[in-house]
Amino acid sequence: MANILLGIYTFLFAFELLNNSLRWSGDIYAASFVHLNLAHFPLWTVYGAIVFIYTRKVIDHTGFIWRDLLFLVPPTTTVSMLYPFYALSSQEKVKVVLEGRTYDYAYFPNSAIWIVIAIMFFYAAYTYFNFWRNKKVGFRENKWLKWFVGSYFGFVLLFALYIFLVRFGLMNPDYDYLVDIAIVGFIGMLSFFGFVQPEIFEGKSIKEVLPFVKYRKTGLSEALSLEMKAKLLRIMEEREPYLDNDLRLDDLSMLMNLSRNHTSQIINEHFNLSFFDFVNQYRIKDAKNLLLQNKEDHRTITQIAYDVGFNNRASFYKAFKKFSDGRSPSDYAKQMHAS
Repeated sequence: MANILLGIYTFLFAFELLNNSLRWSGDIYAASFVHLNLAHFPLWTVYGAIVFIYTRKVIDHTGFIWRDLLFLVPPTTTVSMLYPFYALSSQEKVKVVLEGRTYDYAYFPNSAIWIVIAIMFFYAAYTYFNFWRNKKVGFRENKWLKWFVGSYFGFVLLFALYIFLVRFGLMNPDYDYLVDIAIVGFIGMLSFFGFVQPEIFEGKSIKEVLPFVKYRKTGLSEALSLEMKAKLLRIMEEREPYLDNDLRLDDLSMLMNLSRNHTSQIINEHFNLSFFDFVNQYRIKDAKNLLLQNKEDHRTITQIAYDVGFNNRASFYKAFKKFSDGRSPSDYAKQMHAS
């Protein structure tokens, strides 16, 4: 299903490019192609919905659900507004278009395009913020998510910029092919990241699949990398540097006797975590133990947060929920004591 969605996305955009090409050549005013006039308008509110459903399918393995019907509201509304024009015969459309009376039949006020753009931006933000904190999204997958949604956001940004420049007389609409060329680049990126998604989710780093960012020689062979992974685990278990609430990547690098980049590489590749998530998982593990002992110790949750290395209560709660299936420290303690 994910590949089908990606195929639909690229097909629809290819259709929009065809529409633009016919307009540049003037053929769209001929009877053979006149029905394609304004046919791409509803697509602007379809792209983002496809990006969202595709991302959800990849991360949550969720297919179509009944709430997805809500995504049909914007394009259906657009079609209904333009229907009087769509319903004209070929000869009538040619006459209406050549006489400049298209919008006598197609109801699409000037403000409508800004609503469309707002919907497109909403889909980009909604997709990213819906999944970036998902517990199934590790460091590698989060990188992929940023590139994938970022590609769609780039398309929307350029589209909005073109509309702004044309509407305020800062750009000749005949030059929109320049914007389309740039947009094609973003669509190509989005399709590429959809194509390589299985490799990312099966363990490859984002740098390994980017054709334009070759993996730099880091000086870490596979054997040495595994050795450093084991060393890092020993340091975390025996020396407990995570209890220092000022611990930084540079501090851990010094304990490892490695460069900052090499230490980060080991954490990202072997544990699929960012530096802060890697450290926080140890802190949360200790916090859980302390919460279970709290009947005897009588420590507050805030005291426990500081004891395991956090700087404040808010960051502790945020990290705890991330590594405890959304449960708060108090909920976790109650559940464990009840069992």
